[in-house]
Amino acid sequence: MRILYIDSKFASPRAASHARVHHFGQRLLERGHEVTIVGRNAGKLELESPETRKGGFVTHGKLDGLAVVLLKVPYAQEFSKTGRIMSYGGFTSAAAATALTLGRFDLVFASSSPLTIGLAGMAAARRSHAPWVFEIQDLWPALPIALGVLKGRREIQAARWLEQKLYDSAARVIVCSEGSSEALRRSGVPAEKVVLVPNIADVEHFRPDVFDPEFRDRHGFDGKFVAIYAGQMGITNGLDQLVDAAAVLRDRGEDRVVIAAAGQGPEKSRLQERVRSLGLDNMVFLPDMPRDEVPRVVGSGDAAITAFAPNPMLETNSPNKFFDSLAAGKPTIVNLNGWLRRLVEQNRAGLYVPADSGIALAEALSGLAGNPELVRELGENARALAEREFARDLLADRFADTLEEAASQRHVTA
Repeated sequence: MRILYIDSKFASPRAASHARVHHFGQRLLERGHEVTIVGRNAGKLELESPETRKGGFVTHGKLDGLAVVLLKVPYAQEFSKTGRIMSYGGFTSAAAATALTLGRFDLVFASSSPLTIGLAGMAAARRSHAPWVFEIQDLWPALPIALGVLKGRREIQAARWLEQKLYDSAARVIVCSEGSSEALRRSGVPAEKVVLVPNIADVEHFRPDVFDPEFRDRHGFDGKFVAIYAGQMGITNGLDQLVDAAAVLRDRGEDRVVIAAAGQGPEKSRLQERVRSLGLDNMVFLPDMPRDEVPRVVGSGDAAITAFAPNPMLETNSPNKFFDSLAAGKPTIVNLNGWLRRLVEQNRAGLYVPADSGIALAEALSGLAGNPELVRELGENARALAEREFARDLLADRFADTLEEAASQRHVTA
């Protein structure tokens, strides 16, 4: 069948994050389906036989057998609320309009965030008289409401109305965490419509034997227990906890531990300044690096940190960095008191610390630094968990099964 796949996060298969789209698209091709992906043109994706149209706004091409259409709609984490709304709306409108030029499809798939991308999926499905499947990476609008991004009564009501409309219209709703699945069922979405397909643990690129042999010497980490944070540095990531932990470790005379943070985001410069003002030499910000270098950085540490700000709504997250840390075979310290906590504790793959406690994080790191046997055990369990429950092939098959089942029911949008 012909499948339209709309996802603004589509990126290179070499990227540590969002390679999910490429992997899942490849599985659909292997099952004999024809796949067209509509994504955002971030200027980093090299297509085969690219053809630019409409003044450079739309680029058509191929990537590993996938038909790809890239839309030049700018977006950056640093955008203001207004800038993000304009970017979200621009991509949604452009994706819906572009879909009308691509012919008819047997099934449409659309992945948020933001929530509005579901409108493009629903519109394309109506045009083709076909069912569609909606994926939510984060809970919208619950998450922006909880974070204070959506404040006005009317905009909140409109967002909640749109959310329910999209859920009702979709044949299936794919979620990336157990917390999201539970939240949808509580809101009245039928359990049989909700399918859990978590983010991938990239067991091919993140492995225990992948590391940079010069990493410690280059950064002065020889003889240290190195905890790696690799990911976005935004308000929702709550990275002040890492700075607080570094301060506690320094004040307690614990000189075995260093925290290394890799990534970009609007909070990075502020965090760097805070580290400088506190005179901390046990927290280091690594230079920006190509995405394909991240597995070597994570693999060069002794443990990994997955951190978010202390907000209950963030506990439904399914962050790529967590699953990649599992694949790298690293004990993973999480501060989300939900699904991720259950995963690391039930599988002895890492540790949980409360999100608002630098002391708890410092004590967890100090404890690991003094117990190499525990580090080894937790790391082996982490890799086994990644292979057993979150490997690419397993989740790609679950995703493809979901789309095929939705198409077989011929659930047409309302």
